[in-house]
Amino acid sequence: MLLEEIRDELKRKGIRLSRRNVERILRALMVSGDFWEVVDISESTVPMASEVVKELLRRNLLFKDDSENLRFTEEGKDLLKELNLVGFERISCPACQGRGIPFYWDLDLYREFLEFARRRPEPVRDYDQGSVTPETTVSRVLFLKDRGDLEGKEILVMGAEDDLTGLAVALTRLPKRVLILDIDERLIKLDNEAFKELGIDNAEAMVFDLREPFPKEWLRSFDVFITDPPETYSAFKAFVGRGIASLKGEGSAGYFGLTLRDSSLFRWRDFQKSLIEDFGVVITDIVKNFNDYQNWGYHQETKASQIAPVKKGPKGIWYRSYWYRVEVLEEGKGFNERISDEVFYLDEEGSTT
Repeated sequence: MLLEEIRDELKRKGIRLSRRNVERILRALMVSGDFWEVVDISESTVPMASEVVKELLRRNLLFKDDSENLRFTEEGKDLLKELNLVGFERISCPACQGRGIPFYWDLDLYREFLEFARRRPEPVRDYDQGSVTPETTVSRVLFLKDRGDLEGKEILVMGAEDDLTGLAVALTRLPKRVLILDIDERLIKLDNEAFKELGIDNAEAMVFDLREPFPKEWLRSFDVFITDPPETYSAFKAFVGRGIASLKGEGSAGYFGLTLRDSSLFRWRDFQKSLIEDFGVVITDIVKNFNDYQNWGYHQETKASQIAPVKKGPKGIWYRSYWYRVEVLEEGKGFNERISDEVFYLDEEGSTT
């Protein structure tokens, strides 16, 4: 069948995908002609969606109209009928935006956070930055509160300060201690200025490159870690592995996001295997599309823009990630070696840096 033919053709080109991936992209094209919305709706990596769309164009099943929207040809419409496919229909709670956690549960926190979010500097491509919406950041903090991972806890926030996650955690005044690590001096300066301005004396922000090992005083010292890793294997080990190494032990928890825009389900399988077998933690929560990312200014410079089958960029939110929570059952193994791999932010599946 055609779906298998396309799958096999792209596998020969080095794209990891399944028949279901091709089907999901077709179903997404039935409800949107905007390529970036198709990536979002089908939950595909950009290279995967790009190559599938290019193959459909080559086979005369799609065409691009004058506005660069993707449309089915008559032959393509016949294929959809033959496959008995229906377009995607998103069914999620509008009140909590599908997260299960309403950001407005604590409006005082949300309003205070917005004041500082307005001071946030623009994302930098060199650090693979892209900010989530303020509603997402506040929902992350409320998720921790709901799971008992906020009040009285010692919390480590690593490489997630383009979202100002550590700042939002500290603004609750509920943790015992907050340590924020990020490579971007601009964000660290913003955090420390906020703490001084507000008289928050149990939170500190430091410049740190997560490719480097943690000092001994950070190992087995925290109850909770939060991070937002790039999705190469090296970065996952550096961000999540070090986070687990920082946890005190049984009952400690970690939070991070993983996308299906820069990682396929094949990579998710590898990551999940590593979490359980290498790091010794259990996955307690995976919340679909919890994290909504605002479009970043350097999109046109990215690999994603270059390989896309259309020239126009995204208009609305299209980049989202799932929210993971892991917990230590006995003793997390973690990872604390130096990362020297040059492939840190970008590889064959990742494309948004």
